[in-house]
Amino acid sequence: MVMITIGVDPHRKVFTASVLDESRRDLDHQHFVNTEKGHADALVWAQSIGSINKIGIEGASGLGRTLAEFLVDRGLDVRDVPPHKTAQRQRGRHEGKSDRLDAHRVAAETQTNDRLAHAFKNSTTAAPNAVRDQIALWHNARISLRKIRVQLIGELDALIQDLPERIRVRLPERTTARARITAVAALGHVRSTDPVQQLRLKLIHHRTKMLKDVLEQDKVAAAELAKLVAASGSTLPSIPGIAARSAAEIILEVGDPRRFTEAGFARFNGTAPIPVSSGEGGGRPRRYRLSRGGNRRLNAAIHRAATTQLRCEPRARELYEGALSRGHTRREAMRILKRHLSNTIHRTMIRDAKQDHLLT
Repeated sequence: MVMITIGVDPHRKVFTASVLDESRRDLDHQHFVNTEKGHADALVWAQSIGSINKIGIEGASGLGRTLAEFLVDRGLDVRDVPPHKTAQRQRGRHEGKSDRLDAHRVAAETQTNDRLAHAFKNSTTAAPNAVRDQIALWHNARISLRKIRVQLIGELDALIQDLPERIRVRLPERTTARARITAVAALGHVRSTDPVQQLRLKLIHHRTKMLKDVLEQDKVAAAELAKLVAASGSTLPSIPGIAARSAAEIILEVGDPRRFTEAGFARFNGTAPIPVSSGEGGGRPRRYRLSRGGNRRLNAAIHRAATTQLRCEPRARELYEGALSRGHTRREAMRILKRHLSNTIHRTMIRDAKQDHLLT
């Protein structure tokens, strides 16, 4: 029986599947409803064409999540194809865009790219991790709360700035917006006969209550994330500079660390240098530059940890100063420290994964 690779372009109500053989020929395509019955019909259709090698789903943790779970439960090799991968295949070919073309590009990427992650960021075919999914929900909630907080603080700062001078002179000068908001709340009920000022004071009172509620929700989310990090068995918070909330973000972005080598993890998070040398023949490259690629959220978490370590961790300071003494720039020295921290994080997560495997 012919070995086939399937690419899936999912949407909320329907999904399109395209089938390629080993010679990358397009054998067939079909549209299905994005329900459990549609998933079963698609599997029967695909198995009638050939033996399934791999199935690539664009956004296997998004719109294609239910289909990915259905297929993983049946032991099939499901890969998560990032949307930008199919965009790269489309670029310069002037083929246009349709569900069929997108599904074909997903199948082609799945067939040619052996480094595509398994569904749900696992190292092998496996169901979603329940703790990681809960971390994702709380982490996304914190992101939303942070956006609301920033918006409320901006609105309150503008409202306070427009208050009458007789009120503003009672507030602290040259301080943060949060301090000004707290000072206005401490004034209590302020009277005014001007209807515009009355409305402004009313809005300040209302927005201040909203901000207080958002801050309380953020505290709850932070506490829940700390509990989930502990429940996951992660020891990342033991690394200086990595708090429970940063550990949660790292766990979420990395998934199963066993899908990376140490060097591969550095490339994934953007701490590995990129060679920009020429004319070295068979020797090693003599020039490198900083990587601007990789997972920028993970890179930012590592950068925050490195910055914290420079303030309070003697070994990090020694590594940084040693790089400067060897002629590296400050930016290169920071990259060296971040790469060292990347290796430490990877080894810690691998050790945690092995320990978790032994316990289960």
